[in-house]
Amino acid sequence: MGVVGRQFGSPSGLLGRLAGRFMARNNAAFNRRLVDEVASLVPPARVVAELGFGPGVGLAALLSAFPDALVLGADPSPALAGQAAGRNRAAIEAGRLRLVQGDAVALNAYRPIDLVVAVHVLYFWSDPVKALEAIRHLLRPGGHVALGYHLERHMPAVARRDFVAEGHRLYEEDEDVAALLPPAGLKAEHHRVFGPVDGPLGRLLIASSVS
Repeated sequence: MGVVGRQFGSPSGLLGRLAGRFMARNNAAFNRRLVDEVASLVPPARVVAELGFGPGVGLAALLSAFPDALVLGADPSPALAGQAAGRNRAAIEAGRLRLVQGDAVALNAYRPIDLVVAVHVLYFWSDPVKALEAIRHLLRPGGHVALGYHLERHMPAVARRDFVAEGHRLYEEDEDVAALLPPAGLKAEHHRVFGPVDGPLGRLLIASSVS
């Protein structure tokens, strides 16, 4: 089976920690660009969350972009929690950042949430509509979810191969991602492509709760 797909979908052990370092190095620019764009498009937020926080680069960007908000992080794998905590220790000690193990359901105690960000995680949802429904359940009425992702053709060949080998879901077109929203009670509001069309840094889809 695919080592890359397994360690990016559910990091564990030494290989998982190495995968975290790779994520921090290679996804940092996209995370920061995405968070800056989201902050410019959604209303000021008091509670924001990241699903699948990995090594914590996105959390750091959220803390900077939303200085008055409580920031939450949820990740089902404990392997990278140390990296995320170390990168954001001052915010944890100040009470501005809280990390939990799990998926969206693990954040139910913090409802309602104004904004949920999930970057490069929708590939790993076995039932993406159900996962988005769980996110919508977290949101206040009119709250937002921001999805960061790549289309299949813009992923490295090894990721395409191993993700499929591990049973993860890849997306050929933006319409395939957008089609997940209405069944989950979400409405698309903004779409962005960062960088050149034939080799983008990444893609962003922002949706709002319709109930």
